[in-house]
Formats: sequence, C-alpha cells, structure tokens
Amino acid sequence: MREDVNDLLDRAVGWYRPRTAPDPASIAGIAGRRHRRRRLGAIGVSTLITLGSLVLLIGTLKPGGSQPPVGSGTPSGSVIPTSTGQVIGFHGLEVTVPASWAINDTTCGTPQSDTVIRDEGATTTCLVSRPAGISSLELVDNPQYWRPKMRSVRTLTNPHGVQVERGIVPDRPGATIYVPEVHVLMFVDTVTDAETNAIVGSIQLADTDPNGCAMREMELDPLPSYRPGAPMNDVLIPGSPSTIAICHYIDHWLVSSAALTGQEMTDLVGVINALPEGFVHAPPSTYDPSLCSEPSSAGGELGSGFVLWVGEAGSAPLPLWAHVGICGHLGITNGVRDGRLTPDLAAALNGPLLAGYVMPGRLVPDSPSN
Repeated sequence: MREDVNDLLDRAVGWYRPRTAPDPASIAGIAGRRHRRRRLGAIGVSTLITLGSLVLLIGTLKPGGSQPPVGSGTPSGSVIPTSTGQVIGFHGLEVTVPASWAINDTTCGTPQSDTVIRDEGATTTCLVSRPAGISSLELVDNPQYWRPKMRSVRTLTNPHGVQVERGIVPDRPGATIYVPEVHVLMFVDTVTDAETNAIVGSIQLADTDPNGCAMREMELDPLPSYRPGAPMNDVLIPGSPSTIAICHYIDHWLVSSAALTGQEMTDLVGVINALPEGFVHAPPSTYDPSLCSEPSSAGGELGSGFVLWVGEAGSAPLPLWAHVGICGHLGITNGVRDGRLTPDLAAALNGPLLAGYVMPGRLVPDSPSN
C-alpha cells in the first residue's frame, strides 16, 4: 500500500513555480489548522474503517529555488508602493509584509523562513524546530479557541482606522492580534518590534483583494438562472484568456488567491479543458456526512470552494466554480459544462496558492441526471 500511495502522490503533485500578475481588469484556524487536521483525521479513520479507500492528503508544495510572492499586487487606492511589500488579502482584510517573505514556507506547520502562513490546507504532523532569526505572520480565520487565551490585551486603532486588540498568548511567541470587525486573529512573531508594529499598522479592511477576488462570496455554485454564452457549451474555458484569478473560500470568506498569466495560466487552461465531462463524488460510506453540513470552524466543508475569474481582452471576465474536497459534487463548472475532479485539477488549483488539500482516493462518476 505504501508504494501505491507514493505513486498516487507523484501523479497528483507536480513541481510548479508561482508567479504574480496585476489584478484582472473589471473583476469588480485551530480553527484553521487544528480543526482542519481534526477533520482530515476523521476522514482518514472513516475511510479506513469502511471501505479501506485511500484519501489523498496533499501537503503544501514547496518547489526549490526562490519564489516570487503570491498576492504582491497593490490594491487600488493603497498608499503603499508595490516595491515596499506584498499585500496579502484574507477574510475581509489586507495586511502588508516585506516583499521578500515567502508564503506557507513551513514544515509540519513550523515556519522555515520569513513567511506568511495562510490557507495552509492539509499538513503532515511532526516535530520540527523553528530556525532562529526568522519572522512569520500566521492568519487564523476561526479564532474561537485562541482569543480567550489572550492576555495583557489592549485595544488600539491603527493608522488606517482599524480597531485591533493586541496581546499575547502563553506558549505562543510574539504578539497576538485580533481584528474584531472581520473576526481574524494573527500571530505576529518577528525579529524586531518595529517589524511587528509595521505589520499591525498596515492592516486595512477591504471588499476585494489585490488579485480582484471578493473577500466574501456566498455563491460558490452557479445560480439556476445563470446563462453563459454559447461558446461555454463546448469547452470549459473558451477563447484566448489573458489572465485567470483563482479565489479560494472557506466559510464563504477568501483565504487565498493568485492571478495567473503566461505559461502558468496556459497550463491551467490545458488541465481544465482536458477534464472528462461531468462531476464525481466520494462513496458516501467512506466519510462522515456531518462534514458536509458543518462549517470549517466545526471541522466541516460547508461554505468552501473555488471561484475562478477568466479575463480576456475586450470581454467581461467569466466565472467558473470548483469544489475540491470530500463532500458533494466534485469538479469544476462554467455553468453549462462540467469537468470531473482529478488529481491534476486539484494540484493545478492549489499549486499557485501554495496550499495543501485533501481529496478522495476513490471517485465515482455522477449520473447524468445530477
């Protein structure tokens, strides 16, 4: 079985080199990690007990060499030049960190360089030391566990008029920051107080992120009334797109995004347009159905999904909706044509986000009526 798992992982995961692009035109924890690890563990146990089917837990992909930062575009109206930092959009806010910082550069959840940790997805569990002299910012979208543990809390308003609570959590190094208006908690562990203060001072509330993704998205599937153009009947992504924004949502909040151009975008289009038609699903006996009706804060998948915005010169951007996980109809759709979830699709969507993911090892095609 070990050899089979490794073969599957090799097929599901390929090396990639993320790149950034300007936002697409007109694209008008415990909670995170602890709950998701609990959820993944529950899925694995359920799978082993029932059918012995394989669930693939794909950790954060880490290509070698230097990595351009994800989400480094400057939002409209920002007073911070692009050259001074990268702007990270998350759960209703934007925060700026040094441009040299990586995204999700962790081993078993432990930072290995100056990095932002957000939407890490499935991770392996092991004991790894944190190197000395590095800084990190961890964004937590479900702070219910950590906030009651905060001590020495003081309330302040930063230069952008955002009210934050600043304190510490015992056994967690650095400062703990809570933003009440969007229910986001951050662990800011930096080498200097000045760096921490700069990060806290950069926090802004936002409706969209630098890549054009809405911070809050309630429609993670096309509405019944949605009617795309005729070319969408024959192929999932028609024409000659110039950019694609990938927006990932958990509990209907944006947790990560990336804007693709050039070869990376071309590769994604190739994967999507080559998918077998239709959706697939996990055998119901291989997972706990409560996962599908509970939010991420309770360990479930309710309110999770991807929205892709496909931009082409001279045309309004077109949406696609995708689901990668355990619950429901899995795959991608443009509203009239569907494509099945495959390991290649899961890797193509999550790779640019530098996020791990979970998907069933056994997938059953939906009936045409579904």
